Amino acid sequence: MKRFIVLAFMIIGSVVTASEVGGEETEMMPPVMEGKERVCLDCHRCANVNTNEGVLDSRALCLECHGKEACKKEVKEHHISLMLTPDSFKGSRHQYVACIQCHTDVARSPHKFETGAQCLDCHPVHGGETANAPHLRVSCQACHRKSKFVVLDKNADRVRLSRVDDHKVPIPLTDHGLPDVSDQDFCKRCHNPRNQVGASSVVLPSKSFLCILCHNAPLVMGHGLFWAAFLIFIFGVFLTLRFWFKGSVQGEEDSLHRKIALTSETVWQAIFSREIFSILKVVVLDVFLQRRILQESVKRWAIHSLIYLAIVARLALSLVTYFAYRISPDSALAVALIDKNSPFTAFVYDFLGLLILVGLVWAALQRFVFRPVYVARESQDNIALCMIGLLILLGFFLEGARILMTGLPSDVAVYSFIGYPTARLLDLFQWKWIGVYQYLWYAHAILGAALVAYLPFGKMKHVFNTPLTLVLHHRSEPSQ
Repeated sequence: MKRFIVLAFMIIGSVVTASEVGGEETEMMPPVMEGKERVCLDCHRCANVNTNEGVLDSRALCLECHGKEACKKEVKEHHISLMLTPDSFKGSRHQYVACIQCHTDVARSPHKFETGAQCLDCHPVHGGETANAPHLRVSCQACHRKSKFVVLDKNADRVRLSRVDDHKVPIPLTDHGLPDVSDQDFCKRCHNPRNQVGASSVVLPSKSFLCILCHNAPLVMGHGLFWAAFLIFIFGVFLTLRFWFKGSVQGEEDSLHRKIALTSETVWQAIFSREIFSILKVVVLDVFLQRRILQESVKRWAIHSLIYLAIVARLALSLVTYFAYRISPDSALAVALIDKNSPFTAFVYDFLGLLILVGLVWAALQRFVFRPVYVARESQDNIALCMIGLLILLGFFLEGARILMTGLPSDVAVYSFIGYPTARLLDLFQWKWIGVYQYLWYAHAILGAALVAYLPFGKMKHVFNTPLTLVLHHRSEPSQ
């Protein structure tokens, strides 16, 4: 009786399924193979895919159909092969991975997949070290499959493998071989002058760790111009320290060795003593919150804070992004922080950039229009202000060009409330932005590298020596 009830439910389920697919004929597993009637568990068994034996057993089931030439799919009057061979997995990193571990939704009636292979179930998204950018709008298969045909799917807002070639002929997507990603030429499937997926016409270099002052960046040096900037910066720091140690250090005026020893001793004693809390108070109030500037002038403090605190906030966000990705690359926080298009990241970076720009404009008005007596107009200050201002402006233009180039939907791009209007403005110029973008990128990178190289030589070197001077001065003051 129980068997009869189970059989009745199976028949009803089959009728319901047929009605849901509109009575269309669908490919099913053959009920009879080699003259033997198949039992349910031939398909509905659960091999232990965590063992090599289970993987091969599970794959053998799939290859019963997909291992034959007759396994085809008709697409626009073309018969597309869905055939696979066991040899296609040999030597691959997926050699001992079962089909159903990637194609997680194929066990359905009718037998088909809807979401495709789920690479992110095992692999984390890329950071900036791997492909110079996260490429979050690009499906894994678009890069990690040998097929070179890709397309921008505007409905899904993703770059994915194309189902047709350059001649609009359907192509099979069953080659499971992986390309050599160490060869940068494979990037040219997207990064070429004729691409239609919104990629730059050339492969751009990686960001340098010098960029971490304002951007999420990997711990690599990157392009040669960053190496040049870094070496000049180190040379400038050396000259600054040399000049700093020419003066008296805790009463010592002659021996350089003694001055360095006294300085390092003071710093280490301060760190590993009860006095560390009072020193931290000095760092927070005088270095970060700039209490001494506030005591002199509220207006000067406001101008300085708009620039300085916004840069510090961008640096802090870059560091949080770096560590969040290293600790948990799959977390929602890490993915949102490395994604330029996420609402939080797009808004915060534009907002902080705007604060810096407002501070720079206010400072320029003070220097060249209002000209109060206490405001100095030193050329070193003007050079630094101009470099930072141009860097911010180029950043906004670069963001606008990126939004245009990638064809970012307006409902996503609007969170970049400076970049999106800039994109609309740039759209008035009918330029080929996949080609223009590289020049804007290099202009921004060169100016950023020049600013880093200039820091120890201009008046902005006080960013480095002022905190140390305040700590040493605090240590030398007699306790009250």
